[in-house]
Amino acid sequence: MRQIRLPKRILSGLLAGALLLTPAMAFTDTAGHWAETAVNKWSQEYGVLQGYDDGSFRPDDSITRGAFAGILDRFLQFQAAAPSGTFSDTKGNRWEDSILKLNAAGVYLGSEGKALPGDSITRQQAMTMVARAFQLGGTDHALTYHDEAQIANYARPYIAELTARGWITDAVEDSFRPTEPLTRAELVNLLNNMIQVLIQNSENYSNDVEGTLLINAAGGAALSNMTVSGDLLIAPGVTGTVTLDNVTVSGEIRNFSSITPQITHPSGEPLPVVPEQPAPPEQPGTPSSGEDFDWGIVVTPPPVSSNTPNEPAQPAGPGIQPMEVYTPGVLTGETFQYDERQIPVYAGRERSRLQHGDFIWAADHPDRLAYIGSQFRTRFGIDVSAYQNRASENETIDWQAVRNDGVEFAFIRVGLRGYSSGKIAEDAFYRQNIQGAMAAGIETGVYFFAQAITVEEAIEEAEFVIQCLQGLQINGPVAYDWEMGNSSYRVYGIAPEMATACAIAFCKRIQEAGYTPMIYQSSYVAYTKYDQGAIAPYLCWYPEYKSDSSEKLCPTLYYQPDYWQFSSKCSVAGIGGNVDANIQFIR
Repeated sequence: MRQIRLPKRILSGLLAGALLLTPAMAFTDTAGHWAETAVNKWSQEYGVLQGYDDGSFRPDDSITRGAFAGILDRFLQFQAAAPSGTFSDTKGNRWEDSILKLNAAGVYLGSEGKALPGDSITRQQAMTMVARAFQLGGTDHALTYHDEAQIANYARPYIAELTARGWITDAVEDSFRPTEPLTRAELVNLLNNMIQVLIQNSENYSNDVEGTLLINAAGGAALSNMTVSGDLLIAPGVTGTVTLDNVTVSGEIRNFSSITPQITHPSGEPLPVVPEQPAPPEQPGTPSSGEDFDWGIVVTPPPVSSNTPNEPAQPAGPGIQPMEVYTPGVLTGETFQYDERQIPVYAGRERSRLQHGDFIWAADHPDRLAYIGSQFRTRFGIDVSAYQNRASENETIDWQAVRNDGVEFAFIRVGLRGYSSGKIAEDAFYRQNIQGAMAAGIETGVYFFAQAITVEEAIEEAEFVIQCLQGLQINGPVAYDWEMGNSSYRVYGIAPEMATACAIAFCKRIQEAGYTPMIYQSSYVAYTKYDQGAIAPYLCWYPEYKSDSSEKLCPTLYYQPDYWQFSSKCSVAGIGGNVDANIQFIR
């Protein structure tokens, strides 16, 4: 820890006196609860969490995603808000204002245009949002929870960061329980571990702080003659003056606001203030969940695009226009409803022939769906990336064991374009995985996580894949995996015509190189971004996850998919952790 000694300054224009807060009457249901002390502090003293009219706190109740946004907003006092139409399901919701503020801050990203404010927030979702809110970039430290394999890829670095800092202290029998709903007590415990003192009013504060101090008073505050043994944080909502006089900060001063604190070294030079933590490396996601990110890239070539992250995609110059790439498909005049909008039906595109009764959970593999219909012959397959290698012994997948466990085909990730930075990188294990799968007699295809916003970038992505495949043999498709999970993706806001042109340009170049192209498309992308008539010549790979609680055990895509990615939590011999599971439909 570095020690920072700041010189004495004359303080003026601020309220004098220490921060004195009087606890309210105790709740009726928190006496003896493991989180009682933290609950009393953050609800009764600071008012970040509130009780109910009947005098209860209900510490073991879950929290909705919307209410969680409200709590983080009260904590950090975010200022800017995203446009009101950012999400299709927040209009009139009591938490809309907070959700839009957190979205503008890159904290609350939603899923395929929805905020899902009424859904209970899971523990891994909550930890991810907290880490984003406090601009913690995440870490690749190993997780030792018994159920760490169940933690989604997108949440792993954030949970690792919070764990390494000693802030997650509610593991039960060394299990993190990533998909369980977060309780009110668990949230208040996390906040209590992270922040020891909160300054909510503009005043002069002189008491030593054992731990981290957060200032969220809009008017700022004055600190004098004191020591902060942890970090000093300045919330985004602080717009007034923050001054420090003879203050020792053992950790970092991290400023999330737009103001510049009035602090100096004894020499009179400005004190270094950490404005934010670096963001985690951009990695691909699984659009059906909207949140599942993979961390395993080791090769990062120079940037290939200057598109600014978190802003709607804009073509770089005139370039190749969509009409130069494809002819729009023909509409039938029919429509179907999706997400409260009418979607046009394209001619020349086969409609789905799959029904609920066509699938059952396999008796010998209860995490795999089996097709029992009569219209298709099917095969079972998986798709893997560096994450599966890192979860496996010696970072090596036993492909012969995979084959012996019934896997007939595999899609190997070759590489990706960062969803924020636009940098292209190769998967650290793609060559090893292709060679291993082919040697085991598994039909092997590949996929590239795409983020092209121009036709030129799509062609560049195709050329990258072709280059990676030099000297390798594959006998399966090459998939274009273009995803737009939320507004943090660089492709956010791209016009449907350009999205379609990018997909077709990639596929044409792949086909010219002698491979079979395929397009990975979630329902959101399929219905709102792709001209289904124009992309009809190419194979379709569709993600929609099922579980024991699913109402319908069939893909709900309007059109017939060639491959269906039905789960991200399948267990396969020879692979550590979970893996995506797929069914191929052969006509």
